[in-house]
Amino acid sequence: MTGVHHHLEPLTWSTGLTSWTFAYWWDLVILLLAAAYFTGLVRLRRRAPHQAWPKHRTAFFTAGLVSWFLTMNSSVAVYSHPMFTMHMVQHLMLIMVVPALLVYGKPLRLWVELDASGRVESVLRGRVVGYFTHPVLTMVLYAVVLVATHLTSFMQVMLLNPWLHHAEAVLYLVTGYLTFLPLVGNEPIRWQRFPYSLRVFASLMAMGPDTGIGVILMMAPDPMWPAYARMQNWPGWDLVADQRIGGAIMWFFGDAIMAIFALVLVRQWIRAKGPESGFGNWLESARRSALAETSGDGQDAGLSQSDDVDDDERARQAYNAMLARLAEQERGGSGRT
Repeated sequence: MTGVHHHLEPLTWSTGLTSWTFAYWWDLVILLLAAAYFTGLVRLRRRAPHQAWPKHRTAFFTAGLVSWFLTMNSSVAVYSHPMFTMHMVQHLMLIMVVPALLVYGKPLRLWVELDASGRVESVLRGRVVGYFTHPVLTMVLYAVVLVATHLTSFMQVMLLNPWLHHAEAVLYLVTGYLTFLPLVGNEPIRWQRFPYSLRVFASLMAMGPDTGIGVILMMAPDPMWPAYARMQNWPGWDLVADQRIGGAIMWFFGDAIMAIFALVLVRQWIRAKGPESGFGNWLESARRSALAETSGDGQDAGLSQSDDVDDDERARQAYNAMLARLAEQERGGSGRT
């Protein structure tokens, strides 16, 4: 990811297979995550020999790390700065494919399994993590990040300041992980039982930004980021065509990936038998969250983990007391006015 790439040959099948770079800091992060995950598996096997960790989780996590490595070291990375088409390929990998595979690997579940004290799960199900993984917030974040990095001057500034390319990659990975954690994951967070019906709806809604931005890029008559002309000196290179192909990739492949996730969620929805199989648990989750927020971090906070507030006598009494307090506050406010 350097500033000017005049030494690069045009992208062909040959250069696509033979052009590599080494993103040392990225590779170090990937290596550390791999070491942490597989060390955790060894510790779990030693602690509970009869508790088998599903192999498909390990396969998903490994696939996520391998995809991440290829995205940051292969020709995708080499050509991601001088070519908008390859930038878009890298973008889809970092914000969709890699995070989703890592989520399917359930690293947070593994972390919880290794923590005998229960503190990790308490933090993951707590208010702070619950806020940053709220499905509405993460979907809004996903849309805002896409718009901000493609329909503003950010791309032009990023091309002229290559270090921003790395910052953008971090932003995509974090945004993607936060988006897919409540959407396709089953990790021990507050939104673990987010209804499948709403997950499917959210995944379909996520196609909107990809489609809209992709169409805008395809319809633009002129290059939206003139700095691309300075990134290489390939004879006859058409910046508008490159931009339109990138927009098509964002539209078609972005929507296709989300459609695949939606189909997987529909399949899981059909097979689901718990509260998350319908809409009802969403209301129940809202009641538990409200109870947790008004109860504070004291003794009553644990009541919010009840599957059904009405089925837990202490939780029901606490919930009714909360409603009474809110009604009293409302009457007090009305009296003062």
